[in-house]
Amino acid sequence: MITQSSVLEKFGLQYPFKFNKKSKLALGYFCLMLLPFLATFSLDMADKTTYATILTTVNVLAMMAFYMQFPLVSRLKSFSLFANIDWNITHHKKIGLWLGIIFLLHPVLILAPRFLVSFDDGMHSLVSVITAPQMLTGIIAWVGMIIWILIAIFKNTLNISYETWRFTHMLGLVTIMILATLHITSVGSHGQFQEKFNLIWWALCATSVTMVLYNYFIKPRILRSKPFKLIDVAQVSSTDWQVTIEKKDASGFDFEAGQFVWLNTSKHSGGVKEHPFSIASCQADLPRVSFLIRNLGDYTSKLDTLKIGQNVYVDGPYGSINLAESSKAKAIVLIAGGAGIAPMLSLLRGLAEKNDARPIRLIYGNNRLDQMVLQDEIKALEKTMPNFKQQLVCNEEFNQEHREDIYQGVIDKDCIEGVFNSINNQNSIEAKKDCTVYLCGPKPMIAGVNTSLKSLNIPKEHIHYEQLSF
Repeated sequence: MITQSSVLEKFGLQYPFKFNKKSKLALGYFCLMLLPFLATFSLDMADKTTYATILTTVNVLAMMAFYMQFPLVSRLKSFSLFANIDWNITHHKKIGLWLGIIFLLHPVLILAPRFLVSFDDGMHSLVSVITAPQMLTGIIAWVGMIIWILIAIFKNTLNISYETWRFTHMLGLVTIMILATLHITSVGSHGQFQEKFNLIWWALCATSVTMVLYNYFIKPRILRSKPFKLIDVAQVSSTDWQVTIEKKDASGFDFEAGQFVWLNTSKHSGGVKEHPFSIASCQADLPRVSFLIRNLGDYTSKLDTLKIGQNVYVDGPYGSINLAESSKAKAIVLIAGGAGIAPMLSLLRGLAEKNDARPIRLIYGNNRLDQMVLQDEIKALEKTMPNFKQQLVCNEEFNQEHREDIYQGVIDKDCIEGVFNSINNQNSIEAKKDCTVYLCGPKPMIAGVNTSLKSLNIPKEHIHYEQLSF
């Protein structure tokens, strides 16, 4: 059954209305989307039919959404509206899919009235559009957008390296944006008659291109003047490495537990060589910073080739997860899946540094036991921290006597509820009321755990997570 509250949740809102961080972001982006729309309709335009007005509205909003794709991924942490990188990336992908659909339907919606009059009229209009020289930019942008959206969706299936995909994705979308802007300012009904309309769109286009140039060419050169040094690379499980770097001047870098950065270990200064990794260390370890990195791709499979002492370039930190979100909580549950252990370990180390006496639980899941990292350190924390326990979760069938610290299977509802029971002497209901949950892992794991938390009536505002997907 579709309810008012369920519809609002799709847009990051709650019923009754509670403006949390994500709903404020959604509202802010929506207001920005309306600016060119309002500017367009403030111009003195000829009367339009209802259908043409609706079509113009859709086109204007879609183009603004296209331009907004660039600040969403530009890591503008100085601007609060663009600072939540995980939220930005998630919505960048969702908006991209909708833009692909709108671009696909764009010529269909324009030509549909002609085909409704007669098939011959429709075909004549279609041929005129395809053969008209001034339509070439629009046609190229239309075809290019469809192809680039499909590549983004199936990039893993196509086995494209992260660096190659990121560069071609950026280059392709910038080209499509310029062609689309040329199309709407030279062929679109507004652009043909209103110079002010054209100025709006070319200004937005120029701003987007400037962001790309800064992030891919200017910022990397700035970062090269502030290098870190590689201190250590050590394998800490069958699939994971711990990489430790140190700031050369021992100043100018700070972070909060749970955040991540983009690392560049290449000699090249281009932004396409960067890779996002979560910080696993805590602030007390500065100027040294450690990362737990799983061997999952073409770059991470070559970590053992890095040279101790080489320069490493860091863009960050980023991320909205931090311990301030649990400052008023009576208990904390950290849930990590696979490589998601890095930010959870950073949070745990930060809590240990403060000697936090609240009940703290770590649920750590992997496919195999030999993928569990830094178990000696975590077990030591179980002894030294006032109220900390770890619950391992493993899919692998192991031939050893039953261990209470290992839950066989995946991180499901029963596993999570068992951990809540351990917090408050079997009274999980009380534990859920005042507990903050931090969550990090692969996208399917995040979705499954969120479903379990919802079924356990964990308040949505008490759940903080980031997905390992860029």
